[in-house]
Amino acid sequence: MNKTIQSRKFRGGAYATAISFLVIVALVIVNLVAGSIFPYKDLTSTGKYSLADATKEYLKTVKTPIDLYYVLSEGEEELIIQQSAEQIAAESDNISLHYKDPIQYPQFVYEYNGMAEITNNSIIVINRDDPTRYEYIDSEQMKIYDIDMQNLVPVLNGYDAELEIVKAIVSVTQEAKGTVYMTEGHREWEWIQGGTDEQKGKVTETFLDLMSLNSFKVKYCDLTKQGAIPEDCDILFIGSPLSDFTAQEVALVEEYMTNGGTVFISLMISSNTFTNLQSLLGQYGLTFDGGIVCESDEAHTIGNINSSNSYILADHGKRSTVWPGAVPLRKASVQKKTTVLTTLSATTNGGYVRQLNEDTKPNSSDQKASYPLLVKAEDTFQGKTGTMYVFASTYFFSDAYLTGSASFDNRVLLIECMAGASQEAAALSIPDTTAMEEALQMSTNQKNNVALLSFLFPALILVVGIVIVLRRRIEKVTQ
Repeated sequence: MNKTIQSRKFRGGAYATAISFLVIVALVIVNLVAGSIFPYKDLTSTGKYSLADATKEYLKTVKTPIDLYYVLSEGEEELIIQQSAEQIAAESDNISLHYKDPIQYPQFVYEYNGMAEITNNSIIVINRDDPTRYEYIDSEQMKIYDIDMQNLVPVLNGYDAELEIVKAIVSVTQEAKGTVYMTEGHREWEWIQGGTDEQKGKVTETFLDLMSLNSFKVKYCDLTKQGAIPEDCDILFIGSPLSDFTAQEVALVEEYMTNGGTVFISLMISSNTFTNLQSLLGQYGLTFDGGIVCESDEAHTIGNINSSNSYILADHGKRSTVWPGAVPLRKASVQKKTTVLTTLSATTNGGYVRQLNEDTKPNSSDQKASYPLLVKAEDTFQGKTGTMYVFASTYFFSDAYLTGSASFDNRVLLIECMAGASQEAAALSIPDTTAMEEALQMSTNQKNNVALLSFLFPALILVVGIVIVLRRRIEKVTQ
């Protein structure tokens, strides 16, 4: 036994075992220390377990002390809602997170939820300096459901807890920048919204969320029925009507502009005649034609589809915006001396026009020019300046380009126009969080690299080891 212990082979094996043990211990210690020093990294493609960059930037600006009360009984946690609340509180020194058990403190919750049923994972956001300013967010309000068409039952599809909490913080800390009135009665937004009869004529939820995050209130008005533009209207929004305005409605808008009002108009591709709407734009030196504006410079288009030339990409310094299906917008031949036109976005000089259902690819016979995509018209009368923003594309406002996950800056440009100054334009927009577990997706190159690291390298080391052992044995035999 003693000879075995004292043998060189045994001592070498013991030495190797000790070294391996020390290396493993060292790795465990390094892992524990690194885990306590460095934050975790969210490797999901959608950032499922982390805050959006826009949220982090906004939370740095919050100076008002805020209390977040998380309504929760032990064991009833919903991970994504809880993580959103905890991470939001961790990002700002002025936001404190407290847990309230609804069984122990029902009366506290009832003070803020209007004596409604108390649900776990609900959140109360309170302005500590002014406790009369608060928002109650029910847990169901932070969930997104789809309908299972086979069984006709709602199915949890995602969460927007981060969005709802930030909206509440904005609501209890900031003063409203203004009220936006959306016109009704002309099938506004129909092509961009669609859906049920209740949805038609209304803006999308993404648009409403963007307004709330940037302190704008949204209301609706039918100028024909009301006979006047509401007194609290800060911005009148004419959203892609599919039928013409009446002469009386146009007169109301012109009067509103004369008194220094602000009007936003988005145009929609249509074969209809808009005599009165054309008359309104003509008062401020603008007109629009039928057809679709296209772009011949492929560097300023997006998509791989046949109509990609009509998906125009416009540059704004380091930012870019997308303008699908833009209407040919032009400056009128006759303009008032009191009107100043400023083009805020346009195609390159390679812009051209196609009629509906025509091939959008460019050809040598096209008359190419730069077509305006967004024009600001300012008209001054008796010391008051009315402002009109005309957007050549209704699809500029689609969800695909206004969400925080979009790689384009449509939302930033829109909020800058609405705020009137870029310094005031936060342009907050936060994507939803999926409820589905994410599977790892790898490209072919990534799969090859994993195979190389996981199998080939170890196999190579094994082969080298075998060769070394064999060479030593051969050398030992020949000695």
